[in-house]
Amino acid sequence: MPAQRDSRIIVLHLTKYGDSSLVVHALDAERGRTGFFLRGAGKGKVALNHFQSLGILDIQTVSGKGEMEYIKEYESAHQLAGIKTNPYKSAIAMFVGELLYRCIGDGAVDAEMFSFLENEILRLEHEEGSIANYHLCFMVRLCGMLGFRPKDNWSPATPLFLPAAAEFIPFSDYISTFSAEESLLLHRILSLPVEEAMQLKLNREQRQAFAQKMAEYLSCHLSINLKLKSLAVLHDIF
Repeated sequence: MPAQRDSRIIVLHLTKYGDSSLVVHALDAERGRTGFFLRGAGKGKVALNHFQSLGILDIQTVSGKGEMEYIKEYESAHQLAGIKTNPYKSAIAMFVGELLYRCIGDGAVDAEMFSFLENEILRLEHEEGSIANYHLCFMVRLCGMLGFRPKDNWSPATPLFLPAAAEFIPFSDYISTFSAEESLLLHRILSLPVEEAMQLKLNREQRQAFAQKMAEYLSCHLSINLKLKSLAVLHDIF
């Protein structure tokens, strides 16, 4: 009889497999980044709204013929009605899901990271104020969880952020990919409580430019080329 296992997952991405199955790419609380087979997705047997980007599910799996398990039973650990119905929150969830899907490799994610992500998803779900800066704050906080939080040594004497060194430097030392304005914004997000950073007054061009620079920073330290398609969607919406 196939072995069964219970776990909690965060959904990142879905890939079609055959005519009626999907591969659910997810973060597993026990095993880190992994994939699961989901049968019946094309026959109306699966409530796909459960498997939205950043959906948090309690699942029961059974072992398959290969290494990938099959999802046998599932239920939402949190309903996340706000993320499902609010187009702004849905767009942010899509972006965060893509970011995590591209940043986190197979097997990565420990209990601390999983707890952080679950709490951040619930923050997005329950936020009643402006969420236009949510993805900017999330990207900066994610850097810390991945082990390369920028050093917050900003000062008038060191006003430029140098991604390769992960710290702020004088104008005269190096050419930085972060402008003085973007460097100051990074300092403010690093130094302010999340609730205050979420309320910073920014326009759409400032948000887009900063998010792109943070993607470049992540690319530099992860040694990958992050091409985040959903970033353009956020630019249009906000």
